[in-house]
Amino acid sequence: MGKGRRVSSLSDGDIFTIPLGDGRVSVGQIISSFHTAYYIVVFDFAAPEEELPSRVPEALKAEPILSGLTFDALISHGHWKLLGNWPVDGKKYLPAYKTGTEDMGNCMIEDFKGEVWRPATAVEAEIIPFRGNTSPIRFEKAMKAHMGLEPWNDSYERIRVGDVVTSADIFGW
Repeated sequence: MGKGRRVSSLSDGDIFTIPLGDGRVSVGQIISSFHTAYYIVVFDFAAPEEELPSRVPEALKAEPILSGLTFDALISHGHWKLLGNWPVDGKKYLPAYKTGTEDMGNCMIEDFKGEVWRPATAVEAEIIPFRGNTSPIRFEKAMKAHMGLEPWNDSYERIRVGDVVTSADIFGW
């Protein structure tokens, strides 16, 4: 994709590269969308850019290292390059979120799409995060730091894959 050329639409399962600045790229995948944001997973994988897309299956077998909601700015402007589309299991990745506050007695747990919700238990109110968006450049910088190319910033912890309570865990779908 040439400079100045915009991607018109993105879909669940789209695979993209994140340049690391040393001739290698990492690989991410769009898991789902929420309004104008996209839930992405970035895999613990790096390869020379010229070896992709032939190594996409290998990349998708790597452990997810970063995940979260972000925007399409770096994809739509061609900085992150689309490689194609592969099946994705949203149940495996999509988190549940909380809304409201326990102090006011209105803490609710909602599924990723915000379509199903119920009151939160005390434990859920403690461990499930609020929905939040992260800029695409923060994902890129976090991946560079993970690969040892930049210093790690504690703010990247928010998008590091950890013990995510998924919508499937909470709502059974």
